[in-house]
Amino acid sequence: MECKYLVTFLIDTSNVNTLKQEYASLLIGKNATIFRSNQKAIADSISLAYIRKTMNSAGSNMPEINTGLLPSAKYQPEVLNRNGQITLYNAILEDLYSYPLNKNINWRIEKERKKIQGYTCTKVTCEYGNKSIIAWYTDEIPIPEGPYTFKGLPGLVLEAYDSKKYFHFILVGLVNVKKPIALPKVSIPTTYEKFYNKRKQLMDDPLGAFMNTFGRRAPKDNEERIIRNIKSINNFLD
Repeated sequence: MECKYLVTFLIDTSNVNTLKQEYASLLIGKNATIFRSNQKAIADSISLAYIRKTMNSAGSNMPEINTGLLPSAKYQPEVLNRNGQITLYNAILEDLYSYPLNKNINWRIEKERKKIQGYTCTKVTCEYGNKSIIAWYTDEIPIPEGPYTFKGLPGLVLEAYDSKKYFHFILVGLVNVKKPIALPKVSIPTTYEKFYNKRKQLMDDPLGAFMNTFGRRAPKDNEERIIRNIKSINNFLD
């Protein structure tokens, strides 16, 4: 089964003009599910290929890098649920990390009901990190799955969002189709705490992180743009 969602997300919490939308799919198999952006693989490969090409062709001179490609302004997280074990995949610059979900979601079932795509849905709420989450699930599809890590309910989650609408997932299509669940590419195993600290280091010292990742200093005339672009990607659902 493939559940297609429209994902709306804000890149920079201080700039409403950074609101983005793209489609993501939840593929549900017999023993595994995966939620990922439909555009992520293409966007990532183009961005990283461009960065490598400019650096490799620069010789001893510093390349001029389009910092708009660094890091990718697309919905990045991927979530794999294999036999009940949930693993998140997320990138920091060029490196893809994987870590087990370390949060237990305590859903509260509310009284409100509404229709989504013709299905009667029940409202649920929870606290997720520093965000308040509202979600709607339907027991007409008795599968304890949903977008991102919003799972474990008596039915499929058709809509989920935080109270500020920085992130919003809404089901737009449901197809009974058999598709192979392709696992994410090779990743660096870690814990959420280590991933969080690594990302914080990127935000605190973008140029240092750039050098550690790509093996050379950023072009002097691009430093301010690199810092600005990295720091502007500051809205994380985790």
